[in-house]
Amino acid sequence: MGVTVIYKTRCWIATVFLFLTTFCLSLSTSDAVAAAAAAEGHSEKSASKKTDWDQSKSHHGAVSLKLMHREQVALALGLAVVPPAQQQLPQLVANAIARSKSRVRYLNSRVVAKFGLKNSHAYQFVVAQASAATSLINAAPPAVASASGLLSTPASGGGQEYFVSLKLGNPPQEVLLAVDTGSEISWVQCTPCVVCYNQILPIYDPNKSSSYTVFDCNNKNCHITDGVSNVCSQGDGTCAYAATYGDGSDTWGSLSSETFTMESSISSSSGSAFVAAQEVIFGCGRLNQGLFVGSSGLLGLDRGTFSFATQMGVSFSYCMIDRMKTPNATSALVFGSSTSSGSAAAAADQPASAFAYTSMLNTAGKAPGLYYVSLVGIRVGKQQLPIDFSAMELNPNGGGGTIIDSGTYISFLPEQVYLPLQDAILKQAKLELLVAAAPPWSDLIPGGLQTCFLLPKSSSHHKSGSEESGIPPVILQFEGNVDIELDFHNVIIGPFDPGTNELYCLAFVNSGPLQQPPSICVAVIIGNVQQQNFLINFDLSNSRVGFKKTDCATAAAG
Repeated sequence: MGVTVIYKTRCWIATVFLFLTTFCLSLSTSDAVAAAAAAEGHSEKSASKKTDWDQSKSHHGAVSLKLMHREQVALALGLAVVPPAQQQLPQLVANAIARSKSRVRYLNSRVVAKFGLKNSHAYQFVVAQASAATSLINAAPPAVASASGLLSTPASGGGQEYFVSLKLGNPPQEVLLAVDTGSEISWVQCTPCVVCYNQILPIYDPNKSSSYTVFDCNNKNCHITDGVSNVCSQGDGTCAYAATYGDGSDTWGSLSSETFTMESSISSSSGSAFVAAQEVIFGCGRLNQGLFVGSSGLLGLDRGTFSFATQMGVSFSYCMIDRMKTPNATSALVFGSSTSSGSAAAAADQPASAFAYTSMLNTAGKAPGLYYVSLVGIRVGKQQLPIDFSAMELNPNGGGGTIIDSGTYISFLPEQVYLPLQDAILKQAKLELLVAAAPPWSDLIPGGLQTCFLLPKSSSHHKSGSEESGIPPVILQFEGNVDIELDFHNVIIGPFDPGTNELYCLAFVNSGPLQQPPSICVAVIIGNVQQQNFLINFDLSNSRVGFKKTDCATAAAG
């Protein structure tokens, strides 16, 4: 009965969110808020202090993890799947764009939740009804998924583009977590489950760990933050968490702490490559449903209180490879100070002066803990685009603004930005716009891409048969005189036509007109393709984001 009530309530609350997000970008839709009762755990420990991690076992305080993109994550784990090279590029891109659309809905729903239903009677009703599920905690967990489960569903895993492998507990149990700069709480599926989706690795069992702790209602961490709702269960007095996502996916369970062990790719001074972070606050998920197929859960890296990055107390960096060009290579995720972070073992020591830094916007009380920066202009070649970016600034409603995001595949731009960018590139490169919806292009161009054209190999647009010389560079201009120059593979994507290899598209999505009066949606989202081959440093202590042009594949290989 409890679960039935929750599902019905989710449908109703999702309808309310759908109404609230009608005025967002054309991709925006609903978000559901739910909370639930807690589960069994060991006696409570103090979680008020900053997470402990042994930096003596890291390289100058930096820990580098292999960052795997979804097309090769199962292969990297030694599981039998179809190699990415054998998959059709148009289908891979179409799937990634479909996931990104769900991602955009989620990011916008966080803004809505910040100013919408958090303190409403509707939210309180959902919390009360969700607590009725306590009696179902002892339900048996599902079977482990097949190795190919992560890749089988075209639009599965909204926002799950990159993953890391960690170990939880003592003795350690391996988990595969989606890396998400747009979420606060880290969580994993736990046994026993009310409902769990299929995942590649065995489900984490807290009863097998001596370091697992579940919080009770008196713990100061049992409160509401931007990215996660925490409530007390009505059953045993333990603290429950809930997190919801814009595609209808959600998770709830016990707010807990555990030891997270990371295997660093950087050799440590003591000879050990394993670094343990103790008493990390996370969610032990008892009811998890939606588009998380394959992973064990999520590693939250936003600016919130419960974020893994915040708890680690250090900056973090990542360096994303060109995943379509080098599909079998891994990227890198590094935790460490801004003066000792890097892309991988060969680039672990990067001084702050090596980065071009722009400030993170102060979003306290105004927007959720996403990585907002100020985009002040775009230049194509030598042409400054006539765009009024002041109209897209972060507004008092929490909408607008520009974010750097790990979970969106390609950048989403409002029509006011997309169309001038498209026109300038086509004009300067002297390219003819193809009608993507008309044959024969409709059978080749991935859904969601609108600006496509032919780049004949014999023309001046190509160099050495593959590298471009005619596409003008696109320069993103951020506050603080920070100019980030995007090259060929950050600007266009393809080829999509087997044999001739001449069909390319702009690697941006037109998200439609930015609504006025001030929108409650994020205006610009900088996605993975535009971040590829940049070492990006999130310097939390100094509230800034740094960029350094880097060959991420070479750095990771080193």
